[in-house]
Amino acid sequence: MDCTELDHWLDRAKSWGDPGGVISLEGLRNTCKCLGELSTFLRQLHVAMTTWERPADILRHLPNIGQFLGRLCHNPAVVAYDGTCSSLHSCLTALCTDSPQEDVERRAASWAQKMLRHIITGSPKNSVPSAMGYLPADHSKLALEKLIQALSEDLDRLQQDKRLKARQPQPQPNVLHQLSELCLPLVTMPDAAPVTERLLLAGLEGRTREDGLTVLFLESVGRTREQMYTNKGGTAHVSLSPAALCALWTLHAPCLEQEVLHLAETVTLHRPYIGVEDLKTLICSSGLPAACARQPRVNAVTREIFRKLVEESSAAPAILKLLRVFNECFILDVYKMQIKVPRVLQETYTVQQLPLVHMLILHPADLLAPTCSQHLTNICRALREMQGVQVAGCQDSWTQVSQAGPFHRVAGIHYTLDSWLLLVQFGWWYHEACRLLLLTPVPPDSCLQYLACYHLPVSPQQQQGFMTCIHDVACTLHGLLSKIHLKSHDLLYAVSSANQQPGSLARRAVIGQLLMLFLLHSAGGQGIADEILNMVAGDQNPVTRLVVLLDTIEENLVGQDGREHPSWAHQDKISALLHVMDRLCVSTQEQLKSSQETDRLRLDDLKHRCDRVKQLMTSLLKPS
Repeated sequence: MDCTELDHWLDRAKSWGDPGGVISLEGLRNTCKCLGELSTFLRQLHVAMTTWERPADILRHLPNIGQFLGRLCHNPAVVAYDGTCSSLHSCLTALCTDSPQEDVERRAASWAQKMLRHIITGSPKNSVPSAMGYLPADHSKLALEKLIQALSEDLDRLQQDKRLKARQPQPQPNVLHQLSELCLPLVTMPDAAPVTERLLLAGLEGRTREDGLTVLFLESVGRTREQMYTNKGGTAHVSLSPAALCALWTLHAPCLEQEVLHLAETVTLHRPYIGVEDLKTLICSSGLPAACARQPRVNAVTREIFRKLVEESSAAPAILKLLRVFNECFILDVYKMQIKVPRVLQETYTVQQLPLVHMLILHPADLLAPTCSQHLTNICRALREMQGVQVAGCQDSWTQVSQAGPFHRVAGIHYTLDSWLLLVQFGWWYHEACRLLLLTPVPPDSCLQYLACYHLPVSPQQQQGFMTCIHDVACTLHGLLSKIHLKSHDLLYAVSSANQQPGSLARRAVIGQLLMLFLLHSAGGQGIADEILNMVAGDQNPVTRLVVLLDTIEENLVGQDGREHPSWAHQDKISALLHVMDRLCVSTQEQLKSSQETDRLRLDDLKHRCDRVKQLMTSLLKPS
């Protein structure tokens, strides 16, 4: 940080108005236009200030910093905007010291404290509000309420003018454009959310960019959404209604893209161990599924962004999990909002996809057990009919395609990706196919075909070998279900031949599912639980093993309210699983005892999931 950049911003601050004086309307408008840039500069300035040991060093390197910060402290737009105000606080605090060594440091600390009090308390003493008996906080609240009321009245008049002049040829004045500029400092204030919502809804009626909301306003509202994902219990984030969020994402696609990317970043970087129920809560609180149900345009853009994420991440498991849970929330919102389901499905999927979607949307729990196998047969038939449009010679396996990085732009792969994404979105049939495969004496062909289509969608030559291998493993595991005294070599023998075959990634994925289901449903699986977890997780990492165990139990317990009591949930089984879970939780806490924020957040997610699962499993032991 050098003086040149600071002097540049000082000149801009001087153009906005005199320090301590009344800032003109034009000065406020110019301030509002660059609040985002100013917030970034103040953050950089604070970082630079912290590199010097003492305030005296700061003043020697940046002699004009006091004049610059003082002007900002008297600019109401800067103080009202949360992004600039918090950074301004930090810069002023950096000038304070408990042990001043020079006279300049004492004067700087005294001045900085005075400016901080000015920002926090608002108007100085002997002002009109204090003379009338208002406390600063009460006056600020009252002033904000009056401002919101006045802006709402302006919006009401604007709507009336538009209705009256709708048929007149002369252009409308850009009132909405100007209002959105003036309201830029208010978008970070929760109390001003009603005005922000009114502006967003009014913006949908703008016919051109000139009479609509400014891009700066839309970007500022979009930035407030970040607090929902990054806030750790600090300031409350601005909560907008579903209709307002729908308007925001309809008006400004980059905000919609940023919302989806925030979700993806959360599940891949910050909270990779988040449970399905917590992920549902996070997705629903974002308002994105409801907006997709309301607005076909938002829905189409959102699904295209998800498609790009799957391509660019090479079908990362965390992204697939996000897509599956998001689609479940979307379907629930469609039913909850009493929207006509056939119409929404027609707007969401192509004509070729609809027959398959109508089958996949049915949940296995809503069908009679004997009919699930036949339903899987119908799904496979519809899937193969949909994949009938293929490019000759396109025989790459899904594993090969995903490992190659971004997907090839070949028509066959592109078309197959669309149908494969449908299987991911309605992932409950994948788990049902694995469950039937293990528990049925003769593995149903429909389950084998479904899993082959899922893992090898464009490789018919490889599918037959895949199905033969999985058939043999499932038969062997089924024969061990009733064995009480199991040994680890029993399972190693069952899966060894499959692991020795080339290209076994798809096989290992299915076998991992079968082994975890075997742990739950077998009579003696709990006795070799550690060995099973090692085989599935592939290493001794306690975090990986705990996540695998939690995923399996949640998939078979969470959301089962009112349904049939699980056949595997008996005293010995639950007690053994709880013991294994407790040991893994202790090991996980030791591994994630780092003070880093990401580790603490991941540990909190795991602890919350463990507590939830323990509560669910314990409740199964109580007599109904």
